[in-house]
Amino acid sequence: MPDYDFSQVDAAIIDGQANAGRVFRDVLIRLGFRRVELFDQVKAAAGLLTAAMPDLVLVDADGEPAEAFQFIRALRNEPSVPNPFAGIIVTTWTPTPALLTRVTNVGGDDLLLKPASPKQVRDRVVSLIESRKGFVVTADYTGPDRRKSPREGALVPVLDAPNTLRLKATGQWTQSGARLLLNDAIAAVTTQKRLRAGIQVAFLVEFALPGLARPAPDRMSIDHVGRIGGFVDDLLRRLDQEGDHAPIEAVAHALKALAGTVRAAAESGPVSADDRDQLQSLSRALMRAVDPDRPLEAMVREVSSAVAGYRSRLEQIAQAKAAGAAGNGTDNTGAPSAPPAAAGPAPATLPAG
Repeated sequence: MPDYDFSQVDAAIIDGQANAGRVFRDVLIRLGFRRVELFDQVKAAAGLLTAAMPDLVLVDADGEPAEAFQFIRALRNEPSVPNPFAGIIVTTWTPTPALLTRVTNVGGDDLLLKPASPKQVRDRVVSLIESRKGFVVTADYTGPDRRKSPREGALVPVLDAPNTLRLKATGQWTQSGARLLLNDAIAAVTTQKRLRAGIQVAFLVEFALPGLARPAPDRMSIDHVGRIGGFVDDLLRRLDQEGDHAPIEAVAHALKALAGTVRAAAESGPVSADDRDQLQSLSRALMRAVDPDRPLEAMVREVSSAVAGYRSRLEQIAQAKAAGAAGNGTDNTGAPSAPPAAAGPAPATLPAG
């Protein structure tokens, strides 16, 4: 194993259990880390999101799980974070498959079980140096690529994200060089966020349209339309100060306003054909405005393929639930089983990292 030099590496530990936090700090100091900051709660570490981000962050998931995962998501996705590519290790006393899923979904690099030996901590740090995954960027995710295979219809490139931990530990660090790498990578993330937001909004519209045409629009379609405004807002705040973004802004504001109108109408009855057509037209106009160099037909095909893939997964889930209920002779509540309803998971996000 290479003899890494951690004398330039900075770390932060967020852990409400004082003893556990001190143990991790002592291990990192013995490894030779230059500076290790210890925070006893997430809100005390909020300054990291706007100050000089450390190269490695250890975050406890047990004391304040909601706040911990919100912090990680903000670190990865907020435009103002100086280094959204910092290594993140989540720590816990009670690892579960659900916790691992949450770590993955917010962009964490690893999950470490407490109590951890000095060797286990060092092995995880070395893993971040030697074998860290490339990053993927979607409308609402930035982080290591954990896909076993790309989602159907998804055209999400893998970004070779700057790894300041590796640069420092291997003696390749220079302040100016690292800043250049970070600036270039952040610019690439910003561009991808805009592009993926355009695709995501079109996906939500295309998925919702059949349900909105029903005499009584279904809940899932209404919820998908309700998510459009959030993605539009995120796209708008990622527009830089350079260039003429007036066409994007005009379409985005019109689309957000119409989505609100459509959602309100769908809560009490059918949505008019004119509104549905206009919603689709504006979503495609937004894709074209955000990514004028790519043929609209190609983007429409990507969205259509993703919607078809998502509908297929919903059908598989419904069939599995129906088969399980039929095998027990009951539904999930213990009542006699009935024909499965057209139910599914929470509103989709395209495509997940």
